[in-house]
Amino acid sequence: MCAWAYAVVMAAVVYLVTDLLFTSKIRETAQQLGLDLQAVRSPAEVATATANARVFIVDLRRPDALAALDAVPLTALKIGFVDHERTDIMEAARDRGCVALAKGKFSSDLPKLLATGA
Repeated sequence: MCAWAYAVVMAAVVYLVTDLLFTSKIRETAQQLGLDLQAVRSPAEVATATANARVFIVDLRRPDALAALDAVPLTALKIGFVDHERTDIMEAARDRGCVALAKGKFSSDLPKLLATGA
């Protein structure tokens, strides 16, 4: 009898983002850095997907974003972005250990954040 072992490849970067502009930016940057990437569609998928991830990115404009942050292990770097005037959301995300940034700052800092986090 032959036993087969299958390795489960876990992504270094997991993201919960539906905005196509930001999804493209995240994918392109991760690819340039040679990082494995996985998208999730809901906070229910976050805990499993981020079990071995080094970075989790979330669009803080989503109504379920804070719940998603709560599901991420402490070992992963949490990064979120939101409109610059939503300081209340940024503060709530920071309280959950997230690097919460305005959308423009997120876009410009993404390569550095992924390089240091992953």
